[in-house]
Amino acid sequence: MVNSKKMNEHLQFLRKLKSVTFATVEENKPCVRIADVMLCEDDVLYFLTGRGKPFFKQLKNNPQISIIGMDKKYKTVRVSGRAEAVGREYVDKIFEANPMMNDLYPGEKRDILDAFCLKNGEGEMFDLGANPVDREFFTFGNVKTKRIGYHITDDCIACGACKDECIIGSISEGTPYKIDNRNCLECGRCVSFCPVNAIKESKYYK
Repeated sequence: MVNSKKMNEHLQFLRKLKSVTFATVEENKPCVRIADVMLCEDDVLYFLTGRGKPFFKQLKNNPQISIIGMDKKYKTVRVSGRAEAVGREYVDKIFEANPMMNDLYPGEKRDILDAFCLKNGEGEMFDLGANPVDREFFTFGNVKTKRIGYHITDDCIACGACKDECIIGSISEGTPYKIDNRNCLECGRCVSFCPVNAIKESKYYK
């Protein structure tokens, strides 16, 4: 389990990038746009949108949202959860933290904007620039489950086929063999080479 300090670092990563990808759903179709994480406070992410924008309407109709950003060194953080509208005081707070917003929406013109937050969700840090590749799954707020990828069941016959075929060397010998999810690319190559179908996708654990 990622500790609170590391989890905060992952959320602050998105704030430092600022301009990241926000994904929503409209009529069962994915919708994406580049927008800014305007504030990260007490492990909560805050952002703005205008009430006339499709983004706003999508959040109102289906508040499920995913946010993802990657830096120049190929480190990525992705979070998902349910966006919540917050009070008008957060609009002013966001403007204080992002002074350039005053040029776009001077004075009372900011009244067309509403603030939202993501305070409960799950996330993933994936650092493709690290050697070996580094991955962490985490949760924040009141979410208690965490995604972990693939695992090898007791049906394993210890033939070593999965270990030999792993692209990144994240499988170790044992009874059964074991996948290190911290380094796993989740490509599924091991699954396709297992002769007894002993490798399963573990979507969640508690």
